[in-house]
Amino acid sequence: MKGANTDTNTNAGYFPYLRIWKMNEILGKVPLQYVSEVNDFSTRDIAAVIGESTTTVNNLISTLKSLDFVTGQRRFWFTRPGADYTVLIRTEEAAAKEILKEQMERKEYFGVVKARLIQKGELTIFEIGEEIMRRYGKNWTNPLTLKTYGAAIASILDFTGFGYYRGGILRLEEDKEEMNLPVPYLSVEKMVKILNALFPAGCEIHTLADELGTKDRRLSQELACCCALGLVRHSRRGFYELTEGGREIARSSGSDGVMREKFTEHLLSSGYKRLIDKLQGANEITMTMLGDLLEEEYHKDWSEITKRTYGKKFLNWLRYSGIVMKGEHERVYRYRRNVHSRLNQT
Repeated sequence: MKGANTDTNTNAGYFPYLRIWKMNEILGKVPLQYVSEVNDFSTRDIAAVIGESTTTVNNLISTLKSLDFVTGQRRFWFTRPGADYTVLIRTEEAAAKEILKEQMERKEYFGVVKARLIQKGELTIFEIGEEIMRRYGKNWTNPLTLKTYGAAIASILDFTGFGYYRGGILRLEEDKEEMNLPVPYLSVEKMVKILNALFPAGCEIHTLADELGTKDRRLSQELACCCALGLVRHSRRGFYELTEGGREIARSSGSDGVMREKFTEHLLSSGYKRLIDKLQGANEITMTMLGDLLEEEYHKDWSEITKRTYGKKFLNWLRYSGIVMKGEHERVYRYRRNVHSRLNQT
């Protein structure tokens, strides 16, 4: 069946389910032949062509319907605003945001959340979900469901410039108390390679990138972590050199025990100690748990892949330094209690 269908009456009762970054990510993979007011499609059509599960695509459709970006029931069409947004979000984000803002103005539930945010100053994603559930008579009994809808709405408001969504909280004003440190971005093994390459006299970042086979942009982020740990100094524009602590590790590269000791000393005396302190009461420490902790402490809203990536790097630091040790189950770790005294000494 083909033909224009702009009736959005079938969209009543829908609310955003996917966070905005996920919605945009999936829309970017939809072939433009489907992005039309006249070409209809099914959930299975889109799932097959973009390589996503039908569940994910159903969640996408629900989110798009909540914004009147698509219409239909078993077969769907993009509305004009939806088609324009889907095209623009790939290359012209600012223009796409304006379309999204116009759609939000037509949706009462965004106004409800905005009013509550202005009244309270901040809302958790659970509170947002509860507000929608009460106001619109939804039977959402699972707390995870409330959080999912709350997170989706909060992320859209943040994306369009109304409030700041970080770590499960939507704030009216930006929270300035964020981690003033680069996110753990590299493994200890890569860090040692960088220190060895900089020994003894340092070098320009372009030269270092060529030697390590790493792109400049990535290397600059890795070097930022080394600087935060007090191992590297950014002494002048584009030039990096070792601190005395970095030299000690580079000189002891043949002695793993000395390297571990020196690295641990720097880790525990750095700003990352704030993150390590959070682990003392944890019964189990996993890569996923660390990713969630980093997202919360840095006040970010990361994808699951990004959280796993950063969680894996931070776990690498903790394992190498002996701050965590293997637990009873695979990929589960526990905090090494005798580290506590070392933490208090630094």
